[in-house]
Amino acid sequence: MPKSRPGRELKRKLLPLALLTACAAPPPVNAPPAPSAEPVATLPTAPAATAPSAPAPPASDETASAPAAAPSEITVPAVDAQPLPKGTLVLQIGDSFAAALGVELGKLFKGAGLRSALEYKTASYIPNWSYEGDVPKFVSSYQPDLVLITLGANEIEIPKPEERIKPIKHLISTLGGRPCVWVAPPLWKPDTGLLKVIHDNIAPCRYLDSNLLVHDLPRGRDKIHPSSEGRQIWAKVVFDWLAKERAGSTKLPWALKPEPTAN
Repeated sequence: MPKSRPGRELKRKLLPLALLTACAAPPPVNAPPAPSAEPVATLPTAPAATAPSAPAPPASDETASAPAAAPSEITVPAVDAQPLPKGTLVLQIGDSFAAALGVELGKLFKGAGLRSALEYKTASYIPNWSYEGDVPKFVSSYQPDLVLITLGANEIEIPKPEERIKPIKHLISTLGGRPCVWVAPPLWKPDTGLLKVIHDNIAPCRYLDSNLLVHDLPRGRDKIHPSSEGRQIWAKVVFDWLAKERAGSTKLPWALKPEPTAN
């Protein structure tokens, strides 16, 4: 069996970011990347935008999309929530889907008086984020009030998704007990059960099922990542979900409501 491919170069920046559309084939499930496989860059004291290592997609990549339902046909849930806690910081981590969501979501956070940071690696996988040591450094540096995780798209077809249980649980343990939400990627094809494995093993974090909230999401030229229009739709749905599910407390302004119990 081939060795796992290491995660690509870490992209570190505060919003806004250049949107990336790379999505890679999954690595072998039995060989999680070793923590020392790739050196971790030192966090800068004043984060600055860096150019991505992959070639930038053509301009038409952002505007071209596969046939999809018009925005008016996509239902965005109404929000019944208290005002968001201004000045708090939301950290989002993940793969290229995190990058696709993070820029538009960051604009919504800024409009609501919140701060946000996005840390992503293109073509990365759950074991990368669990074992390579970046997450504890980000948590220590940013001191986020809420952490969003967007991972799984590159592993959606692995034959034994249960082998991701251990790295999923370890990743959650590195967040230091902060409120967190795993934002599932909007699928472009059926998965082999990975999303259920994620859902069942991220407590006390919440699970946001993008596939229940958005349908026929407009896709870019690769027919995988959301187009510019799709990213705006997805970001609005995630923003509204977070506002609705926030419970808040004196010590934890981004405390979330408990996971709904199955009927």
